[in-house]
Formats: sequence, structure tokens, C-alpha cells
Amino acid sequence: MNRCKGYIFFSAMLIILIIALIFGAQMYYYYVRSTSLKKTIDYKSAEILVNLAKTNNLGNNDVMIYSKGEVEKNSNVYSVKLKGGQIITIMTTKDN
Repeated sequence: MNRCKGYIFFSAMLIILIIALIFGAQMYYYYVRSTSLKKTIDYKSAEILVNLAKTNNLGNNDVMIYSKGEVEKNSNVYSVKLKGGQIITIMTTKDN
């Protein structure tokens, strides 16, 4: 009778361990996915701000401030500083 209880306890612990490992792996997957999506959203926001700066004919060494961040132009390089603190540099091939 004692030996049977040991097997049941071991099986229950093993099942709990497997469920915990699956849960941990799933949480890690969603963490990595959300981080990559956040970086993509930040880059796309920077692209939008650069396009707005091009439309407004931003000159060399000028800064434009938007609600999402600031855009600074140095020759063909646009440096975008978002409100979250991220700095994204976008290079263009032609001067607009």
C-alpha cells in the first residue's frame, strides 16, 4: 500500500513539472514575440516621423519636434529620438 502511494505522488509531481515547463516555455515565447513586435512598432514610428520631416523640408542640422519624438537631420542621416528614449538612425539615399 505504501509503495502505491509513492508511485501516485511521483506521477503527480512529474505531471506538475511537465505542465510548469510547458507554461514557462510559452511565457518565454510570448515575451520574445512581444519584444520583437515593440521594436518593429518603434522603427515604423521612426520611419513615419522621418517621412513627415522630409515632407516639411527639414534642413541640415535642424530639429523637428513631434508628439511621438524628435527628428534631427545631418546630411542624409535622420536621427529619431522617440519619447520612450529609443534613438533610431535612418539613412536615406537622396536628399529630399
